[in-house]
Amino acid sequence: MTPLSKLGPAKSATGNNNRPPSRPSSAARRSLATAAAAAAAKPPGVGESGAKGAQVTVGGENIVSAVYVRRDVIVTGFPSGALGVWTVSHHGDDGARCHPVHDAVARWTVSMAQRIAGAHEPGPRVNLNDGTTTYGGVRAMTMRADGATMLTGGADGWVHTWELADGTIAVVGRPKTDGPGKPPVERRRAVLLRKLGSSGETAGPNSFRISSPYANEPPPAFRAIDCRPQDSSQRRSREVPYEFVMGTNKCDVWEVEYKRGIDHPPTIGVQVYGHVADLYAIASHPTDPDVFASCAEADRVFLWNANDRTLARTAPVGLVGRSICFSATPVPKSSTYFPDWRPVNRKDGAPCDAGHHLAVGGKFGKIAILDGVTLQPLVVLKDVRSAVDDLKYCGGPRAMLAAASHDICVDVYDVHRGYTHLSRCRGHMAAVTHLDWSLPMFPHLPARRILQATCAACELLYWEPVSGEQVLENQRDARWESWTCAQGFPVMGIWEDGSDRTDVNAVDRAKSGQDVFDEKSKEIVEADACAGGLDRAGYVVTADDFGKVKLFNYPCVFNDAPYREYKGHASHAMCVRFSCDDRRVFTAGGHDRAVLQFTTRGVRRDETPQTYAPPPAPKRTWGPIDGGKAYGWIEEEASAAGGGSERRNRRAPPKAIAGAAAAEEALRLKHEAEEAARVKEEKRLADLALGPKPSNANYGQTSAGATGTVAGLSAGIAKRDKLVADVDKPLTAMAAQQQPKQQPKPRYPEQAR
Repeated sequence: MTPLSKLGPAKSATGNNNRPPSRPSSAARRSLATAAAAAAAKPPGVGESGAKGAQVTVGGENIVSAVYVRRDVIVTGFPSGALGVWTVSHHGDDGARCHPVHDAVARWTVSMAQRIAGAHEPGPRVNLNDGTTTYGGVRAMTMRADGATMLTGGADGWVHTWELADGTIAVVGRPKTDGPGKPPVERRRAVLLRKLGSSGETAGPNSFRISSPYANEPPPAFRAIDCRPQDSSQRRSREVPYEFVMGTNKCDVWEVEYKRGIDHPPTIGVQVYGHVADLYAIASHPTDPDVFASCAEADRVFLWNANDRTLARTAPVGLVGRSICFSATPVPKSSTYFPDWRPVNRKDGAPCDAGHHLAVGGKFGKIAILDGVTLQPLVVLKDVRSAVDDLKYCGGPRAMLAAASHDICVDVYDVHRGYTHLSRCRGHMAAVTHLDWSLPMFPHLPARRILQATCAACELLYWEPVSGEQVLENQRDARWESWTCAQGFPVMGIWEDGSDRTDVNAVDRAKSGQDVFDEKSKEIVEADACAGGLDRAGYVVTADDFGKVKLFNYPCVFNDAPYREYKGHASHAMCVRFSCDDRRVFTAGGHDRAVLQFTTRGVRRDETPQTYAPPPAPKRTWGPIDGGKAYGWIEEEASAAGGGSERRNRRAPPKAIAGAAAAEEALRLKHEAEEAARVKEEKRLADLALGPKPSNANYGQTSAGATGTVAGLSAGIAKRDKLVADVDKPLTAMAAQQQPKQQPKPRYPEQAR
């Protein structure tokens, strides 16, 4: 048998043809799956070696990962945690084995040469899209740049290093006779895998045990792994980089990095924290511009630092999140309603008398109230029994929480009284989607506010939050604490022609240019500066089903209103929020599970507007264009240095082209002269048709002279008309002869038939 090393030599780090091993194609994966399923029919002990060298029977299994380690050798991973080594045989048209590069390959087959049971633990069961369950197994494999070692990551949280070596294995051969006796054993060349490292190694350099970054959770299951490639200096010095990154089932990205060299322990940490499920909700802190929270359709909430772009804190909520919101004002601590709550300052951790609350609405009902800094659970509200699409706090002096749910109603709670249920606003025709609180309606009643809500049926209704009654009066002059509703007069220009009512998923108005309520003075403070010097003018941002973020002027009341469009999400943009100082915009993608933050320019009230100098008017000169083939206007624009001007056509035309241009110009002048002569001749003939002009003697100072002049003009006009009539008579007679005669109209219908 031809050794495998001759068919597919091991790739060394110094060769010119060293290319990283590629992943098998779809046809290869189907062949591997077929071979694995057919392995169950083979006799026991077909070239297998267990963890302790015992012979194990091969059974049909799904293949969840694969990687080329040689040109004719593939290593696969199974859900049970085992590894399989497969040899690839390439055949030509005549059925003989051939080289995969130098010969034409008609078909190829794979056969298992080695199975390593117990390489990884199977890990916990996972749910598939078709409703079935399976184990995670080994789903991440990659080759290092040296071509002699590979890494595998399993669902048990371990990463192992394996050495590739050419060797021989014992396989069951074909029996020579049909009589009794054991089948013969043959020795064949193959690529053998050997695990590196000792049994107790947990932090490298060969085996790594990764623990979950979240408390009381199992280790992460690895779904992808990749090693750092060699740079030019490492290729020259034959140095192999040992750093690698891993992706987990929790959407986190881990990195193993040797900052001080291979002789020192590596640094293992999470580089990117991700959301486990679709992301629908995001909330900005009302007073801290660097803090915002996000909540996906999972049982965990995240607090982020926008300035450092890092995860500040995360904790389980106890429900599947759908909406999230910070309290507008700090809630004072109370031994009666919140006995175990100890609010602290975010920056120094010092105890304080009040703190912000964080409300999380569930996909299947319930509302969880957490501490805005430590994420300590405080209260669970169970009045809502369906999905909570929006939550909004109002400011003091009477803080309230409104919840919009699929119960087709709005629930209102009193925050300072331990979230006592105040009212339930009923009247919408569909699920309520967005909420907004107004500023205090009357100066002598600062606690009197109006609540507006929109539903999936595009209704905009107003409510009295304490009693739950609908307000039927027009609220066009009301001033609102926030505006996140997609319907209403101030935002009717955000909808494009032909758009569906569900195209715009989220709206948020900037704080700049809007009035605010001062709790100390109990008065409404008007904005100092507004956009364009207009009252209550500002900006509004939207997120739509096309993954786009758009910035409009506020109020936006015109059809086809101008906007600026920003992209970045790979799926529906489900939520958008301004920071409290309008310096950033946070957006949440639905299926892409990503949070993006944009920096604003010219939106904040304290920002100096940028001045743009208009470009200088271009100078135009008449000359040859297109290399002298035609003539036209040539614009001169300022040079990059600003010290002069340059023509767009910098190259001078050649002499032959210049001569052709001169001939073309002479021909053009000749045509213009001929056209002028033709027009002059036509005018002369027209004057002759009118007859001779009257002489100046006919124009006298008396009435008789004037009468004679008019008579002379009348005689000339009559003579001209007679001449025209004499010319038209033959033409009229000819047209009458060519016109068909009209048949007489029948008197009775029978004659017509």
